[in-house]
Amino acid sequence: MLNHHMLLAWYYFTQEYRQPHQQLLRWVQAILMIFIVTLSLSSNSIQKYLEGNLQNLLGADAVLTQKDKLTTAQLTSLSNFSDNVVKTMQINATLTFNDKWQRSKLKAVGNDYPLQGKLLTSTSLQSPATETNGGPTAGNIWLDSRLFASLTLSIGDAISIGERAFIVSRVLIHEPDRLMEGHNVAMRAIINVDDMEKLAFPTDLIQHRYLVTASKSQIHQLIEWQQAQLPAAKIHHKNGSHPLASFWQRTENFLGLASIILFFMAAIAIEQIAQVHLKKEQYFSAICMSLGASKATGLQLSLIKWFINIVLLIPVVVILSSSFHWLVIGCLSETFAEITWQLEIWLTAKTVATCVLLFAVFHSPVWLTLCQTSVAKLFHQNQKSISLALIKLCALVVLVFVAVKYSDNGLLTLMLVGSISITIALMAAISWTVLSLGEKATQQFSGLIPFTLFMMKQRLLSKSTQMLGIGLSTFLLLFTLMLLKDLGDTMVSYQRTHDGNVMISQASQPQMKAIEQWSKQHNINLRQTKPYLYAIVVKINNQTLSEFTQKPSDSLATLSNAIRLHWSEKLPKNNRLVQGAWWQKETKNWQQISLEDEVMTDLGLSLGDELTFIIHQQSYTFTITASHEFKPGAGSITFWVQMPQTALQHINAPQYNMSSLELNEDQWPLLSQLWENHPTIRMVSLQELTKQFDDILAMITKVISGFAVMIILLAIIVILSSINALESKEKKKNSVIMSFGFLKNTCLQLNIIEWLITALIIAIGAIAGTYITGMLIYQSQFSLSYQPDLFILFITLAIILSTVTLLGVYASRHSLKSSVKQLMADI
Repeated sequence: MLNHHMLLAWYYFTQEYRQPHQQLLRWVQAILMIFIVTLSLSSNSIQKYLEGNLQNLLGADAVLTQKDKLTTAQLTSLSNFSDNVVKTMQINATLTFNDKWQRSKLKAVGNDYPLQGKLLTSTSLQSPATETNGGPTAGNIWLDSRLFASLTLSIGDAISIGERAFIVSRVLIHEPDRLMEGHNVAMRAIINVDDMEKLAFPTDLIQHRYLVTASKSQIHQLIEWQQAQLPAAKIHHKNGSHPLASFWQRTENFLGLASIILFFMAAIAIEQIAQVHLKKEQYFSAICMSLGASKATGLQLSLIKWFINIVLLIPVVVILSSSFHWLVIGCLSETFAEITWQLEIWLTAKTVATCVLLFAVFHSPVWLTLCQTSVAKLFHQNQKSISLALIKLCALVVLVFVAVKYSDNGLLTLMLVGSISITIALMAAISWTVLSLGEKATQQFSGLIPFTLFMMKQRLLSKSTQMLGIGLSTFLLLFTLMLLKDLGDTMVSYQRTHDGNVMISQASQPQMKAIEQWSKQHNINLRQTKPYLYAIVVKINNQTLSEFTQKPSDSLATLSNAIRLHWSEKLPKNNRLVQGAWWQKETKNWQQISLEDEVMTDLGLSLGDELTFIIHQQSYTFTITASHEFKPGAGSITFWVQMPQTALQHINAPQYNMSSLELNEDQWPLLSQLWENHPTIRMVSLQELTKQFDDILAMITKVISGFAVMIILLAIIVILSSINALESKEKKKNSVIMSFGFLKNTCLQLNIIEWLITALIIAIGAIAGTYITGMLIYQSQFSLSYQPDLFILFITLAIILSTVTLLGVYASRHSLKSSVKQLMADI
């Protein structure tokens, strides 16, 4: 019996294979599966690379890192967990040479360096690399090749750091313990550990790193000791995860969350296709029953046909996904030098199986409907069914599943889903308003346009569904592409207006006084200054961060590192109070904080929750009494965490400042004088910030471009599926028109006018939805007003009108192949 059903299902599958609704369904399934499988394979390759990178670039079995130097007692305890300990120090410093400057990572090492691995250097830029034991001798410095190029150096030149000069003696090729800096663009330099002490940098600015050899049991003991004695320190070991693993997990989550857009568009297309698919399946099942077959037979045949379609689709998906995975790995090789492509059979199979289950949920309403099919359906095709409502419900279930799986920021997820919901409501309102008011306003006139509006009004429900599907696809494409350009223009314009062209991100109190004197001396505009101190969150509500949540979160990752803790007597001018109450001036309750509202939403915190900070090796617990958000108009220097000024009476820690300057073209060379005397001041120009932003934007644009291609493909499928779903009604409409003596040319003209009106409504809805969504996101994320380029919007409007009209008219050409004779046959 099963073989008989298989043969029959295969026969009808081949008969339906080239039907439009089956082809469109295969396109939707293929696009989604290729995207999800490629994303999973790429993410797995990155995580495997990071795992190998951890083994090769840690430079030790375990590395303990913290801001402060270990005390003698702590160092003795550390030695108990290790056979060997090598200490290194690192600081961010600006090197100067002949009025040129370049920020770099300056590392100090001793004669016992490296602990594991090979330190490679060379005697010139052209010489081969050789293995070197121990660091530079006192008074010497080794620089990487990029520093040579940036400062135009040669071997033997003297370079200044602070008030000391160092001889450039070798080219730094490779350090075996570059795990923490292996994926950034910071330029590198190495000096002797004795020279670092002579430079007398503030100890709180130096990052102390202890490389240790240890067995698995010793590493476990070391972690327990660190958690109890040094909660603000970080330990990375070869048995653990790479420092970037969490970051790339969040990146995968972001891309996965963005895929909700693709699933949403797929749901619209499938809902349109289902209108045709459902009728054909019911009709076929009813015929089987009229010939004596059971109801289960029709259901079994439908299941087997669906399964055959999926099985034949899988090889194509696997080949294309593997090809796209290979291309992605090629692009990533610029960042991850030794990443390689590998065929992941098990992961591919698991991901494909998950996609198949999601498609089964999409298709389940069709199978449920077959359980209600009877022979009477052959005579009463217009009986109401809840199947289309079930399709919408199943699509919603899939969308919720995707959102829950990939969301690591509740606020952004809510914004994405909320934006789509707002646009749906907007599209529905616009289509209903335009068709209803247009038909009513033109009912007293004659002509093709009034008649077209009348016919569209009579089919208001079906046309609104069509406009909603195509309009949402257009909105998602427009939103994806437009905001990238507008975001860069708006952010750069705002920062240039309020923050000058140089941002100081870190300056100690003595350095800030030197900056103030220097700016007065040279008539440089010092625009704003705000103090802060460094703090590390180690507990939330008396739970460690790992105990508080296991889910990757951008906010949690930032809080787990040193953050800037600001103090103020009153609410800053560029902040807005969201909830709670700001503290009073000179309050005695100093252990209270205000937290950025988005951070609270992201981590699920509320007023009254407690955060424990490590500040200069001391533990302090604060209670959240308020939340705030950024407000434009008074500079962009703002802080996630703020506390009362009276807290400074109880906290003994180094204080720093953020500030902004405005320099004219003639004053830029003066920066080298400032950096020569104070190399640890962290400053960045607006031009550099803009370049960094542009680089990030360029990388995102590459991702978005590939994403946009998928959206375009799905948008085309949505248009085709909506036309396919209404094709029978369109043929009847054209037949009725021709029965009154009109020619097919008139039907074509009506079709063009109808698609022009449809495209106009879609364009208005998509642009309005993009504008509203842009305002919501800009206000929520940046507290800025969204100011789109109107010229680009009008160009976009013209492109949407022409594209939708041409595609719609072309795809609707089959509906013009109707006649009065066919109308009589249908009746």
